Order: sequence, then structure tokens, then C-alpha cells
Amino acid sequence: MKPAPVTLPSLCAQRVGAELATRIVGAGETALLSEPLLGLLASRECPGQVLLEILDRVPEWVKAGRVIVSGFHSPLEQQVLRSVLCRRGRVVKVLARGMMDYRPTAEEREPMAAGRMLVITACPPEVRRTTRETALDRNRLVLALASEIVTPYVADGSPLAALLNERGGA
Repeated sequence: MKPAPVTLPSLCAQRVGAELATRIVGAGETALLSEPLLGLLASRECPGQVLLEILDRVPEWVKAGRVIVSGFHSPLEQQVLRSVLCRRGRVVKVLARGMMDYRPTAEEREPMAAGRMLVITACPPEVRRTTRETALDRNRLVLALASEIVTPYVADGSPLAALLNERGGA
């Protein structure tokens, strides 16, 4: 998959900032960025009850036509991605690394081809591994792109908690 520069809609570009907006590359359906994006962020460790509650909300989101933006990295986020894609929903996946060696999973190929998925990153191509810093940058990008944020579980003292506090909560 060959990434291409992504031109953000003006409202997204304003929230992201001019410098960062010029670095974003991606593959898939860029028109998804023109929709109101529902940001999803969750800490890695999450109680099972919270996971079940969020998975119960996925059908509502898909039925309402919501586009979910997330890193889809934590176990909860990964489960939401699978559920949305199984229901033929739409997503924007934000990577915390470059895209040069990114290969869509089998469950991502059809949604990308059908225009229901976009994968983006602001990381340079030489960034091949996710680090704490690139994960925080990815989460900042998710927060900037989203018109609404859902944070089903944020662990006390986690990097995500610090990021949300820095931002003023979500």
C-alpha cells in the first residue's frame, strides 16, 4: 500500500494546525475526514464490563452513520474496530508510526476498497515502531480530528489520563 498526502478539510486543518496538517499521509477514503468524527480513546487495561458497554453502543454508531477515528491500538479500541467493520461501518485509523511497511489486515482490505476506511499517519516514513511518544502524538491527532470524544476507560496515572488533563479533559 502506497501512502499519499492527505488534504484535510478546512475545519480539521484548523484544529490540527497547519504544520501537522501538511505531514499527514494516508491510504483509503479521504472523504471520511469531511464527516463529523467520533474520537475513541481508551487505556490499554480496561475492565470487561466497560468493553461490553462500549460494544453495545457500536451498532447505534454504525446505524447513525458515525465515522469513528482512533488509533485502534488498545484492546478495547481493537474490539470496536472489528465490530464496526463487521457491521460495515466507517473508520479512520490513525497510526503511531510511518506507513511504509503498513499492511492492512484481512478484515481491513475490503472496507478500504469499499471506501469505508482510511488509514493515516503524521509520522515520517522512517518511524517503524510505535513508541510512547508517537502513541501520544497519535492520540493528540485523534483528539484534534474528532468533533466528539468518547473515552470509555482511562486508567488513573496513565499517559492517556495525562494527555486528557493537558487538554482539559474530554
